[in-house]
Amino acid sequence: MARPPRNRLQIELASRHQRLLHTLGQRMGSAGDAETTRRVLDVVENIADRIQQGYKLAVVPADDEHPDAVPEFTRALRPALNYMYLVLRPHPWRRQLSFKGRRLTVGQFIGRMRTEKWTPEQAASEFDLPAEAAYEAIEYGEQYASLIAAEDAEDASAAKSLMHAATAR
Repeated sequence: MARPPRNRLQIELASRHQRLLHTLGQRMGSAGDAETTRRVLDVVENIADRIQQGYKLAVVPADDEHPDAVPEFTRALRPALNYMYLVLRPHPWRRQLSFKGRRLTVGQFIGRMRTEKWTPEQAASEFDLPAEAAYEAIEYGEQYASLIAAEDAEDASAAKSLMHAATAR
């Protein structure tokens, strides 16, 4: 099956735009700048379509009863709003979600589940969580796999630095 033709676009970005693109990419679970740019353009297309249909864009507090004007951005920038069992915990650099009331990240949960070869139900039981929480974490983990992998790499690097510092004494 032939792919539709694609046009290439090369642009220079200000550093603030590069940071924004990188942040959005991490939060959207994109594989790179090109994929993030395509996703952002999909959002802009959605906004344009809605405006052409007679809607107007409004920014209101998250607990407002009005529908979300740009759900793609809300999901990307505030993913915790979409989950019942997962929240964003304050941390200097970690951005992945954790289980409510726990100091257990989705990455830690999924990593342990894979290591032990547990089913989602077994993992939920081992961590005293509802099975729905395990499935929610798995879905989040699939969507934000690149973010979780990057944070795992950062954890490994920090652990290696600590081991090196400890052996240097």
